[in-house]
Amino acid sequence: MVFDKLQRPEGTKDYLPQMAAKKRELENKVNQVFASWGYQEIITPTFEFYDLLSSGTEGLQAKMYKFFNRKGEILALRPEMTAPIARVAATELRDKPLPLRLCYQSNVFRYETPRAGRKREFYQAGIELLGIETPLGDAEVIAIATEALLASGVSNFKIDIGDVDYFTGIMEAAKMDYRSQIEVRQALSDKNFVKLEELLSDSELDSQQQEAILTAQNLRGGLEVIEQAKQLVDNQESLEALINLEEVYYDLELLGVSEYICLDLSVVRSFDYYTGIVFEGYTKDLGYTICGGGRYDKLVEKFDYPIPATGFALGIDRLLLSLENQGYQFEEASIDTLLISNCEQKGKGFSLAKKLRQAGESVELEIYERKLDKIIDYAVEKNIKRILFIGVEEENLAKSSTSIEVFGMEVKEIKLEEVAEDE
Repeated sequence: MVFDKLQRPEGTKDYLPQMAAKKRELENKVNQVFASWGYQEIITPTFEFYDLLSSGTEGLQAKMYKFFNRKGEILALRPEMTAPIARVAATELRDKPLPLRLCYQSNVFRYETPRAGRKREFYQAGIELLGIETPLGDAEVIAIATEALLASGVSNFKIDIGDVDYFTGIMEAAKMDYRSQIEVRQALSDKNFVKLEELLSDSELDSQQQEAILTAQNLRGGLEVIEQAKQLVDNQESLEALINLEEVYYDLELLGVSEYICLDLSVVRSFDYYTGIVFEGYTKDLGYTICGGGRYDKLVEKFDYPIPATGFALGIDRLLLSLENQGYQFEEASIDTLLISNCEQKGKGFSLAKKLRQAGESVELEIYERKLDKIIDYAVEKNIKRILFIGVEEENLAKSSTSIEVFGMEVKEIKLEEVAEDE
């Protein structure tokens, strides 16, 4: 097989300086929201044992990057962050008081067809709330997702909320086997309603139960959809799910974010570890989710630590794409000062650069000898704000510079915005 060794592997991306600066700015804004709610950052290994990552993530097993170590053990790059954090909670944080409020900024890996907004390596920011089983815990997580999106600058977004137990109750009442339940949930998650109808028509569900599932795609809006759904089901689990969803919505109203919330009973999410409230965030300019999460009360139990949990992940790459589509203006990355000194004044130049950095400025040293016009071109390209000269004798320097004193040192300064105005 012939390939160009200078090409990136398919499904990966280089973040050049300007884009990397935007990504970092966005991550910092999101992390500030997490911290303001009392969440602490956690960092887990990029790869884990394959069996651990497979726990509760049946839909991701075929998409994992797997490999063997020298002991013959099967490892995999993490495809998401919930299972690794569940492992940490069940081991190193097992004796810590509950609830655990953890947040992360991570790259994750999935072998799937690359498309807009999704690479094979992509970036997520998210939170996990472990040890709380009340509706208020779900509401807190959804409220934080809302505030993170608002802090990022994205507009025209909605967060759709459902409860997988609404469907589980219907299917359990009909004694549908687990494998068939997973297939129905997958069809709902994919919005593949043709496939859904086929699965239901071949199932043990009666006509009323089939109608309750098929009608869910139309049950989207405010609290009125819950009342409509209550008329479609008669099993206790589904009714309790609707009551729980109603209480979460009331808490979101009290938290002041309900204007961004839409109840949507067709939301189930694709991972089979979800056990209750689930949600997905959308913006009008993207045709896919920008964030998603929900309750996974049985996942940590798989690691011998039976505690409830809920959380969400925000797609940083997709959020950047959405902001770009909306014309959002990031603060342009810049460098404060380019400092140039001749050989005799090099020590003074280094000293001044150090003092400026200690004062909070970013300072780049000119170590590539060139003429003034080339230096200015370089500074403009790098978005450097000013150039300082120490002991430099340049024929045309006086025409475009002014003498100033910086930390008691006489220097000449060229402000790049003034050069741009003159041009």
